[in-house]
Amino acid sequence: MKRILCAMALAVPLTVSAQGPSYTHVEGGLNWVDPPGRFGSSDMGALIRGSLALDDTVFLRGGLSSHRFNIRGGGTWDRDLLSLGAGFRVPLENAVDAYGAADVVHDFGDADDTGFRLEGGARTVFVPSWDSTAGLRYARLDSHDNFQIFANTFYEVAPQFSIGGELAVGDYDELTLGARFRF
Repeated sequence: MKRILCAMALAVPLTVSAQGPSYTHVEGGLNWVDPPGRFGSSDMGALIRGSLALDDTVFLRGGLSSHRFNIRGGGTWDRDLLSLGAGFRVPLENAVDAYGAADVVHDFGDADDTGFRLEGGARTVFVPSWDSTAGLRYARLDSHDNFQIFANTFYEVAPQFSIGGELAVGDYDELTLGARFRF
């Protein structure tokens, strides 16, 4: 068994694509969120986000998400988030990037508050065409701190078009299923 595991570990670098991940894309899909107790029950909403590479290391990004949570004891809470930010990537070996990003986040739902989000992690493209990311997020919004550990993967089903999703766990647990279009 140890031999099989060692052989698999040695073969992993061979499965990485020569082409690195693309930072110019738009993605969207259904976004299920299980929020902290102050919001009540979970909600299925929509998420759209994108990224635009300015050069080999700097990219802009933005997103929009919309949810409506049922508050315990009655009523609803609208959480509509708009985010805009910038990031940088550091190419590593074997088409793996380390990256970091900072966003300004505005909740134009019921809270009407502005905060920020920091994100960092690693991205890579696995053969055949698996674009995957894993990392950490920290956000400060509505006078609350929110941490998440996340991973996502998108599989290219046609040139420039991928399907996939993201799982994030932490103060907000999220599952997103959708598609990505690369430019």
